[in-house]
Amino acid sequence: MRRLFLGFCAALAFSAAARAAPTEINVLYGLPWLFKDAQETIASDFMAEHPEIRINLLAPVKSYEEVMTAVLRGAAAGTLPDVAFCGTNLMGVAVDRNLAVPLDDFIKADSDFDKQGYIPAMLATSVVRGRQYGMPFALSTPIAYYNLDIVRRAGGDADHLPTTWPEVIALSEKINKLGDGSRSAFIHWQTTGNYLWQALLFTHGGKLLDDAGRRVAFNSPQGLAALSVLHDLGATAKMPNFSREQARQDFTAGQLGVQFSSSAELTLVTRQIGGKFELRTAPFPTPRPDAPIVSGGATAMIFARDKAKQQAAFAYLKFLTGAHAQAIIARLTGYLPSNQIAIDRPGLLGDYYAANPNARTSLRQLPRATAWVGFPGDNALKIIDVVNDGVESVVTGKAEPKAALARMEADANALMPK
Repeated sequence: MRRLFLGFCAALAFSAAARAAPTEINVLYGLPWLFKDAQETIASDFMAEHPEIRINLLAPVKSYEEVMTAVLRGAAAGTLPDVAFCGTNLMGVAVDRNLAVPLDDFIKADSDFDKQGYIPAMLATSVVRGRQYGMPFALSTPIAYYNLDIVRRAGGDADHLPTTWPEVIALSEKINKLGDGSRSAFIHWQTTGNYLWQALLFTHGGKLLDDAGRRVAFNSPQGLAALSVLHDLGATAKMPNFSREQARQDFTAGQLGVQFSSSAELTLVTRQIGGKFELRTAPFPTPRPDAPIVSGGATAMIFARDKAKQQAAFAYLKFLTGAHAQAIIARLTGYLPSNQIAIDRPGLLGDYYAANPNARTSLRQLPRATAWVGFPGDNALKIIDVVNDGVESVVTGKAEPKAALARMEADANALMPK
């Protein structure tokens, strides 16, 4: 009887332990040099609030393309992450393969969803084929980062920084004449997903795809104007002489006059500069003030097959895009918050934006934001590489813009769905 009683107690204890075991969610993200601190902080805060759910952050990968590659490999191997932070331009790759879980039913069942401060325009960036497939975690716009010490030495006006590309070229030429080893300018054209190329294309009035979304449409007068900017800036600023990583290092060391990059890097760049020089951000140069500006970044998508894990994952997605977490991501990176409560509340970001004009630059561009566009079909990642190779040929002076555009168009269309 004693053994029977002890066995009964052990069974009860095991059952209680099983009930108490947290639901574990495996989470994959990319760009750890930007996201690591924020991802770890937010996951820790979530688990403190939700002890019934454990967030397991998988080893991060380098880029959004590598996130999607890992998702596709995981689908083939049966090792899909439960949640992955995908580039908003690549969501269709997962949706077309029926890998991503739509969130519409979770949202409808959540009576408090509309009271949590989610910005409708931000939520729209994660809609694919009319359904909500992600929650926008971190979105950015391209901005200009100026070293005002170099600008002033070159005779530039720190209070009237360039607003167009001809003005940027003129300032670059002035910096070149300093003769003190300062580099003039760099645009981060290699950024994941052709992000800066799309920024130039869209601000010049161009389109990436035709209206049907089946052919590329960038071989146009607008596309030629955009690619010519990269050609002229590459030649004037001697951009082929150094890489994106070296450009960032040179800028934060005080040796580069201006760089054009995502606002996502603002906190990192500011921290690395310290007090070496005066930093000022400015809007991305455009041919006209009302030109559309690309906005993109990471959206959290659910890939879990298990229903209990899906529910836990949605709770995590809500937390990620809630006011608390969005204040963390904005302060630790430079990404735009997708939550209005976070923006407005003084204890979250209200005071932060009031005290940090450099952070307000991207926020001011938000009304002009347009989507970061992805390519359709199985070859979406390959087409990104095709465009990148074409842009590189122009920046390095190996090809003229018109010839490069024609080649990019032909090579990209050959990979588009038939």
